[in-house]
Amino acid sequence: MRPGVLLVAALAACAQAPVGAPPQDSVVPGTIGVVAREVESRVLIAAVGTDSPAAQSGVRVGDQVVRYNGVRVASLRQFYRLVVDSPPGSVARLEVLRAGTPQVMEVPVEQLDLLPRV
Repeated sequence: MRPGVLLVAALAACAQAPVGAPPQDSVVPGTIGVVAREVESRVLIAAVGTDSPAAQSGVRVGDQVVRYNGVRVASLRQFYRLVVDSPPGSVARLEVLRAGTPQVMEVPVEQLDLLPRV
């Protein structure tokens, strides 16, 4: 076999999925577009992204997250894990307390952008 043919065969064997397309067996992380913080064992919304699914669904800074898709939220880490594990394209049911009043919002889940910023 000629050297050029060997190189092409070797490169073909290493071919990857196109950039931007996740491998079939990968998990694509979700986001709803919020930043949260934990204060005295409560998970509070600290920031809501402009034009994010959360903003469009009525989530506000200061909302206390109580449940995410029916699961009681006990810590910041658990909240982020629940959000990241939500499949993009799904709709999350977010239960919050706003000034002591329960609120329920349906928030679309988007794909988390993991590309480096330049």
